[in-house]
Amino acid sequence: MERARNLVIDGAQLAQLVSTVQQEERIGLDTESNGFHAYYEKVCLVQVATANTDWVVDLIAVDLKPLIPLLADAKREIILHAAEYDVLCMKRDYGLTFGRIFDTHAAAKVLGIERVGLHNLLEDELGIKTTIDEQKSDWGKRPLSAQQIEYAFADVQFLLPLRDQIDGKLKAKGLEREAQAEFARLTAKEPRVREFDPEAWQRMKAARTLDGHGRAVLRELFLLRDRRARDLNRPPFKVLSDLFLSEVSRRLPKTEEEMLRVPGVSAGGLKRVAEDVLEAVRQGLSAEPLAKPKAAGAPNGRWRKGGPGAPPPEVEERFERLRAWRKTRAEARKVEVQVIAPNAVLMAVARIAPDNLPALGAVDGMDPFRVEQYGSEMLEVLKAPSPKAPAPQQGQLL
Repeated sequence: MERARNLVIDGAQLAQLVSTVQQEERIGLDTESNGFHAYYEKVCLVQVATANTDWVVDLIAVDLKPLIPLLADAKREIILHAAEYDVLCMKRDYGLTFGRIFDTHAAAKVLGIERVGLHNLLEDELGIKTTIDEQKSDWGKRPLSAQQIEYAFADVQFLLPLRDQIDGKLKAKGLEREAQAEFARLTAKEPRVREFDPEAWQRMKAARTLDGHGRAVLRELFLLRDRRARDLNRPPFKVLSDLFLSEVSRRLPKTEEEMLRVPGVSAGGLKRVAEDVLEAVRQGLSAEPLAKPKAAGAPNGRWRKGGPGAPPPEVEERFERLRAWRKTRAEARKVEVQVIAPNAVLMAVARIAPDNLPALGAVDGMDPFRVEQYGSEMLEVLKAPSPKAPAPQQGQLL
């Protein structure tokens, strides 16, 4: 039977959706935001799937508030795929904490499934092939195209049967509690307030290759780009590229004609910012030369041993032992290491170094399932003696 579809663009249609959801114990949900096209990101669409009907709610046209209490009610399961982004966006924009979720992406990882993208899971688990991809669309722009609307419906309509398929596998393997623990962890995540870091230019590759005057210019250009991005409500990289900022800082153009030869921006786009860019160059050259930035930490939030941001040696040593244990555990289960415990949880355990199960359970991220499943092993890892440096041989300097 073909599913009904409703595009919600007025209060009466939203009231109909609310009335329908009130009768449902389980709904699928997805969101679309405009972060790829705006400095100030916001949720622009919410898609809902019930047993027989799919809904796309245009949040530019209607206020979602009447639906929020139903999404926060733990009596109703909200099915999402890769829920973290939706959780954070809905908390940021609506103060919503979902009452109870089922994340098909997280559940697939708990099962050790390798292809966990939505399109992959639909094809592998349900034999459904989807081809439309509008992830990078400007969801804040109106009117929505037919292609965008079709994608929005397609992204949510199969979540209920996919949930049932994956849940069946969780039950068959006795992994429901582990999946539920991960769902609770995702639900509890809190969005970070976006703050502009005026010194983030130091993380650009050019900051380490330019001379002191070039770095001063780079900083002025970096600040200029953010001001314009805020004014235009566009992502900074769509205002001026990193390549353009780096090349201007290296070439130090004095005229608009010289600037036109700098790669990284179109001639039309340059006309709108040329004078501001030239002024930034002048200000940078008149400022004190800036020193070469210190070596940053390693990618992905890791650190270099003994470098900036590194934890104390004893904490790092415990963390590495826990990581080694986690890798062995994950390989035995044929799952990703993050399924066993995220890095942030291992680091929290390493810092606190609990010596009993109640203390381990008090560590942020160590939910009851993880304590029950892995707690004793983790405590044994923490108790292991730290490796000692070998005694110096005769004639060796200390």
